[in-house]
Amino acid sequence: MLRKGILPILFAVVISFAGTRLVACAGPAWPSDEERRFLDAYRTSVTAGASEEQFAHADKLYVEALQVLSETYVEQIDRVAFVDNSIAMLGDLESDDTSPIGVVGAVLDDSLHDLDPHSAYMTDDMFRRLQESTEGSFAGVGIVIALDDEKRIRIVSPIDDTPAARAGLRPDDRITHIDGYQMVGEPISEAVRRMRGRVGDPVTLTIQRVEDSFDVTVKRARIEVPSVTASIIDQDIGYIRVSRFDATTLDQTQEYLQELEDRIASPRGIIVDLRRNPGGLLDSAADIADQFLTEGLIVATEGRGERKLRSYEADRSDFFENVPMAILLDRGSASGAELMAAALRENGRGIIIGERSFGKGSMQRIMPLTSGGGLKITTGYYTTPENHIVQGHGVIPDIEITLADAEEFEREIDLEHALPSRRRDPRQSLATLEATSCEQDIDIERLGKSSRENLEENLAESEGEKPLRDSVLECAVGYFDKGPLANYRNQMEPLLRAGL
Repeated sequence: MLRKGILPILFAVVISFAGTRLVACAGPAWPSDEERRFLDAYRTSVTAGASEEQFAHADKLYVEALQVLSETYVEQIDRVAFVDNSIAMLGDLESDDTSPIGVVGAVLDDSLHDLDPHSAYMTDDMFRRLQESTEGSFAGVGIVIALDDEKRIRIVSPIDDTPAARAGLRPDDRITHIDGYQMVGEPISEAVRRMRGRVGDPVTLTIQRVEDSFDVTVKRARIEVPSVTASIIDQDIGYIRVSRFDATTLDQTQEYLQELEDRIASPRGIIVDLRRNPGGLLDSAADIADQFLTEGLIVATEGRGERKLRSYEADRSDFFENVPMAILLDRGSASGAELMAAALRENGRGIIIGERSFGKGSMQRIMPLTSGGGLKITTGYYTTPENHIVQGHGVIPDIEITLADAEEFEREIDLEHALPSRRRDPRQSLATLEATSCEQDIDIERLGKSSRENLEENLAESEGEKPLRDSVLECAVGYFDKGPLANYRNQMEPLLRAGL
């Protein structure tokens, strides 16, 4: 359900890990004196023989891009400094395409990355791939990636039930080579291009994990992974996992929630698992939060100068009303996942168990350019119902669960050129527990497509393999009964009812 906001936004489509919107933009003005300095300078970096028509097209791209940036970026742009930086980048250009449009596009991409990690220039081909990702279908290996501060390709999260997940790739792994091609210093777009391909074709990824380096060969597949799975735990606890927010996530969620309510006569609790969820469509995240809320603000957005742009209000609460809720977060939960968790907690609906989340609280818009391609530009911040901003901070769990084998992990604030933190939620964790202290045997009945995992687990047991424990989930189950977390329930529930 799409709600009316404070300021309607044309083509309001929020997409992917960056939480972007697709909007049209105006045509360019004539070049200013500052822009003319760059237009004169970049010509020496172009392959000889370029036509005047090619130069005119590239000139238009740069002028239009800077105009759009000046009008829409979340902070006021120093145009002179931006142009100076663009000129300086010409000497270190690492692009194989030295046509006018190739040079200008590469400079724009690097210049935008210098503003923040999520702003970028996008070619027409990148637009097409971005559209595929919002529809939940593309051919590849199934991972969400980002650049770290050393310009290495970092795995943010493998997508559930994809070649990458089945191959054992983990958050914070680095991809150093793709089919032997060195990826350090390459843009994300190049990594995506090399990993995408025909269904069934193999691709070899060289993985750096802490001090180890090894190759993983996976076959590309059509990535049409359901973004929602569900289970019944111990006969009376509903469990639903949302791994991303795309165009089909709301329908999947409603279908599973209805099945859970039909199957569980007297639910003891409901667990909403947002671990390793990198975000996605903002409308989808807000609508799923709304399934559990009867009223109240879910999320709002603000732009330059803290100007309010849009808000999402709850209006339904169709499922598990008055049933105690636990929301699971971890360091890989980002963007829409963080906002959904904060909305449920700040509206008094449930407590958060797990780790501090990634801390990606900025929003991006996709701006198609009349000169071709487009810009992904950070235009504002998401604000929680209590007007906090998760940017740089993440969401602090009410009960923190620490993992004994947890590795160092970069969050948003650790990224090069990350936007600063703002308006932090002052909450602190009520308690911190070791994950192993919560381990208990639980009975999991998986619903729908995910029931196939039951067969795989039983097969592993029959072959003598010990199934992996999900200690954090076991902690959450214990919150509703006799586990270590149950000791905190009498403290947490009154705070939720009081809206604290």
